[in-house]
Amino acid sequence: MIPQGWTIGRLAGVEIKINTSLLLIAFFVAYVLANGIFPLVVPNAPVLLYWLLGGFFSTLFIGSVLWHEMAHVVTAQRYGLPVVQVVLHLFGGVAQIARDPERPAHEFWIAIAGPLSSVVLAVTFGALSTLDGLVGAGCAWLAQVNLTLAVFNLLPGFPLDGGRVLRSILWRLSGSYRMATRQASRVGQVVAAIFVLFALWMIFRGLWFNGLWFILIAAFLYSAASASYRMAVGASLPMQTTVRQIMRYNVPLIEPTMPLALLAWRYLDHARDQAFPVVQQGQLVGLITSAETDKYPRLEWGRVHVDQVMIPLARLATVSPDDTIATALRAFDRTDTNHAPVVYQGQIVGMLNRRDIVYRT
Repeated sequence: MIPQGWTIGRLAGVEIKINTSLLLIAFFVAYVLANGIFPLVVPNAPVLLYWLLGGFFSTLFIGSVLWHEMAHVVTAQRYGLPVVQVVLHLFGGVAQIARDPERPAHEFWIAIAGPLSSVVLAVTFGALSTLDGLVGAGCAWLAQVNLTLAVFNLLPGFPLDGGRVLRSILWRLSGSYRMATRQASRVGQVVAAIFVLFALWMIFRGLWFNGLWFILIAAFLYSAASASYRMAVGASLPMQTTVRQIMRYNVPLIEPTMPLALLAWRYLDHARDQAFPVVQQGQLVGLITSAETDKYPRLEWGRVHVDQVMIPLARLATVSPDDTIATALRAFDRTDTNHAPVVYQGQIVGMLNRRDIVYRT
């Protein structure tokens, strides 16, 4: 569902792309400003001035969409979620996060960050709208657009931001990620249907362009919501499922004296989302993940050892193969962690990740 485009650079380590369809929107925005709004504010100004300022504020509009998406990116990165790319396209933009959040609270804040950032821009441009002439008019238009963007994205139509906020709330209430996804996706389909009815009403009133635009948005929303629903269909694991049924076996054991460079070369560069137990003389002493290694510049990894950055045993959750996944989730929450070594009769027999549970329940 994610369109592609031209790479224009990187921000916060994330590739930024512009889809060709965005050029249509950029031209349309410049046209509306140059031929509809600016001539009403300052009549008889040079046409070239209208178009130059129209192009300028059209660029600021695209920047506003990027600002919105980067709010999602920064928040996702704060929670340790890798972001692959940001693509700006006909319907706005999308930040492609490599995997869904593992906690309802993380989902909530990542989703709400975009609309909140748009509100900040709306307030900022609203303050600048007091400027005289065409600049003030352009800022007033951007304030209105950013406020509209925030409100539209807060509609509970999954996968809009509001739909993801809804899923986070349903997930928190039910404890089931898959059930919350199915419910939020159904609401997204209903919102898409409402958009179609609204579009038909506008077409009936003679507003053909607006009506067709809403139909396009409805089709995009319905398709995305339906795809999300299909992915979440299927039986969820009961909370009494044992850890041994979903744990990872044959996990490498890491020595505390191993340099980070060797750890990355052997393991982390191939599985950055995994965690590895740190063992000294057969005893578990800690856990190492990419989040800990990333605290140091890569050029220093040759002189920094695992025991200098690992999560110590005192801060870890450990589970037994015979524990239920409900028990494991409580252990994760109690220690505020996402990974747990699986220990049986004093020996490490595997690893359990929070998402191994979340995405199956």
